[in-house]
Amino acid sequence: MRVQVDPEKFDSKGRQRVQGDSLDVTILRKDNKYYAFSSKCPHKGGPLFLGRPIGENGIMCPSHHIIFDINSGKVLENPIPESMGEYRKCDSLKIIPVEANDNLIFIEID
Repeated sequence: MRVQVDPEKFDSKGRQRVQGDSLDVTILRKDNKYYAFSSKCPHKGGPLFLGRPIGENGIMCPSHHIIFDINSGKVLENPIPESMGEYRKCDSLKIIPVEANDNLIFIEID
């Protein structure tokens, strides 16, 4: 399913959350590029839609400060100690394809 994103609805931090039936995606505008990913952290469901961009390609979950790559979804940094065992385990972030041209932005939801 292809969903059009309203370019006027980004917040002051360059984020926009799109929600609907089984749809909860955050679009991040950074350096005139767009990235889309699941709004909920794959670790414990934290509010990744409130995440803070880190470095060139990272987004940090505000709950446990895990940093994900916004291109691949891979965990870049997990500050939870290994001694926490299973609690530390974190899957990759789901990345959503984005198409942007001429002020039109679309995300592709499967």
